[in-house]
Amino acid sequence: MTPTRDLLVLSEVRWGYFRTRKQFLLSRFPDRWRVFFAQPPGGDGGDPWTPRREGNVTCFTVPFLKPGTRNPLYNMLTATGAGRSLIERAAAAHLRTMIDRLGITRQPVVLTSNIYATRALSGLAAQRVFYDFNDSPHQFSTSPSWAREYWQRTHDQVDVFFVVSEHYRRELSRETDRPLILLGNGVEWERFTRPAPEPEALRLLPRPRIGYLGLLSHFLDFETLEALRAARGGGALVLVGPDSPATAGALTELCRRDGVHRLDAVPYDQVPAVMQAFDVGVIPFRARDPHVVGINPNKVYQYLAAGIPVVTTPILDLTPDPPALAYASSPTEMAAAVAAALAARRDPASAARLAERCRALARPHDWSALAARMVAAIEERLAA
Repeated sequence: MTPTRDLLVLSEVRWGYFRTRKQFLLSRFPDRWRVFFAQPPGGDGGDPWTPRREGNVTCFTVPFLKPGTRNPLYNMLTATGAGRSLIERAAAAHLRTMIDRLGITRQPVVLTSNIYATRALSGLAAQRVFYDFNDSPHQFSTSPSWAREYWQRTHDQVDVFFVVSEHYRRELSRETDRPLILLGNGVEWERFTRPAPEPEALRLLPRPRIGYLGLLSHFLDFETLEALRAARGGGALVLVGPDSPATAGALTELCRRDGVHRLDAVPYDQVPAVMQAFDVGVIPFRARDPHVVGINPNKVYQYLAAGIPVVTTPILDLTPDPPALAYASSPTEMAAAVAAALAARRDPASAARLAERCRALARPHDWSALAARMVAAIEERLAA
């Protein structure tokens, strides 16, 4: 009989914040694994200080160090080395208490993606430490100058890295001799391919609909968005998702212009219906941003599984297949690629063929297959 193992996850995001790679992978771990998800506080009153279970995952809050919060007093404290050390010690002590309370083995397998939990990590007698490199820890607008010290301290404790993209695999190979396992992003393929009714919020919008769904972050290229708005051909440029302080002003200005429609974030179970109501899905990021180069966004696979063609900034992990999947590095290129994708959908028969082609491109990237690969890689290292 296979023994039960404990996986302790030190996360930089909360379990209930969007539906991200972490939830999709960890919720698919087999029953022989007990998964414990230690997350930072969000400050909005929804934190699970009392552990909460969802499927095979138990979530709980640990007061991990967090940069760039909305609390000015906390930010003043984290601006000093002594202040950060105080917070780190408190978080490490709280984590030890929760390990005892939840009956987690004293030698868990650890999966981390939170560089600010490095002191807590160093206090664990982990069997193995895995790092899930989904985003560069330096790419965020709130990343402080002292983040690099925390990355190095975490990096030195890791045994194996799971890496989201080929770009980041190449980058990490220059920093470490530890094993690097390429494990891209994915999609709940059956959920996104299942036909869904057109959302009421989009029903009256003109076609063609050029759509972006996701965080409206500092990665967005507003010159490209304007080019798409100008080239929409009487249709609509639809932006769905929450903004960020870095983009709020530019979004307000863009949304005043004709043909731009903005919707707030929608619940995850409504995302497939929204995407299926687009005629083309776009990822209009700043192509030359060094962090954009490394991304492998799961919305690419979601758009494709929803049966719509995609135009995005280049991704090393996928071979372009226009018009189903096209790459563009400038506003002009993206507008032209979107026009070609829309032209391929003009009559019902060609639109149906293109939709099947899109779904076929997404099929190998189902989350269940990626989770099975992650589990197999972890268990192989433990057996060794």
